[in-house]
Amino acid sequence: MELTKKQKEVLSAIKEISSKKRVSPTLNEIRDYFGYKKISSVQRHTEALKRKGVLTSDKYQARSLRIKKTISKKFSIPLLGSIACGQPILAIQNITAYIPFEVKGDPKEYFFLRAIGDSMNKAGIDDGDLVLVKSQPNAEPGDKVVALIGDDATIKIFKNGKNCIILEPKSYNTKHKPIYIFDDLQIQGIVKHVIRNK
Repeated sequence: MELTKKQKEVLSAIKEISSKKRVSPTLNEIRDYFGYKKISSVQRHTEALKRKGVLTSDKYQARSLRIKKTISKKFSIPLLGSIACGQPILAIQNITAYIPFEVKGDPKEYFFLRAIGDSMNKAGIDDGDLVLVKSQPNAEPGDKVVALIGDDATIKIFKNGKNCIILEPKSYNTKHKPIYIFDDLQIQGIVKHVIRNK
């Protein structure tokens, strides 16, 4: 989550005060640093930083503000080839390469697919793009999903219809039409990121 200018300043102040005093600053010290009249101005920013996962503190402890260290680590995420009849999408024989990429949570839940065609070009997915997918069997309306229809995997927008599921293309090419699913739909995962081919 992106930090505001003021939140970055508060974070910088916490680092500076901690470095000088060799102890975590109190809210009063941060208030004095900025010359605020009310401590609530500081609290608003520190609480926002906690919500964004940048700052942490212990309850009822005066000097417990700590900046969380964020470690960036890339994992080898498999790039899957074509999907053979009857095989699950993550079958080991479908892996054609591994791509180093940073993901949140368990890296085993992610895989890449190469997009084919132009049915989702209006949604920012063009022919040849690499699509990062998080494995999960369900979706919310509006999610870009990888769904298995018969033997074919497709990427479409997930929508709830009347007594059916609609897989909707988002394309400048008007030949692509929505797919209506009245049976059980096999959702393989949700699109989380796109690496452009161009």
